[in-house]
Amino acid sequence: MAQLCRTANTVRASLERTVLREAGMTWTTYDVLVLVCARQVIEPPDIAAQAGIARATLTSALAVLSDRNLVRRELHEHDQRRVVVRPTPSGAALAGTLRRQVEARQAQLFAAPGMPREDDFAAALAVLADRFRPDGGCAYPRGDR
Repeated sequence: MAQLCRTANTVRASLERTVLREAGMTWTTYDVLVLVCARQVIEPPDIAAQAGIARATLTSALAVLSDRNLVRRELHEHDQRRVVVRPTPSGAALAGTLRRQVEARQAQLFAAPGMPREDDFAAALAVLADRFRPDGGCAYPRGDR
């Protein structure tokens, strides 16, 4: 398990340096933006749970994304005590661009000799993540992994 965590951290750091830094994003802000775009409307506690981050970390990430006009925080339509987060058009565009760049880099990594098929590897990691998720739910819709 330790090797899996070290490898994930190394890959994440590499993606931050090679893809995300130019857009002024960290892995956390990228992940939150992609989650918001995938859901279109989502409440902050759900984002934190699905991204596997602390609420305080999410608050900071949402502040950055909101300041850059990539997401909007709004009052819930039916319960004014709750807040929802929605992507802006510029947020959706940036998420799409970055996602394509991350996927291209990922494809390069999996093209190395001896690597398993990317889809097989992603599916195995998704199942593993779902088993460790406290609510037993999925972090992303099946097509978004």
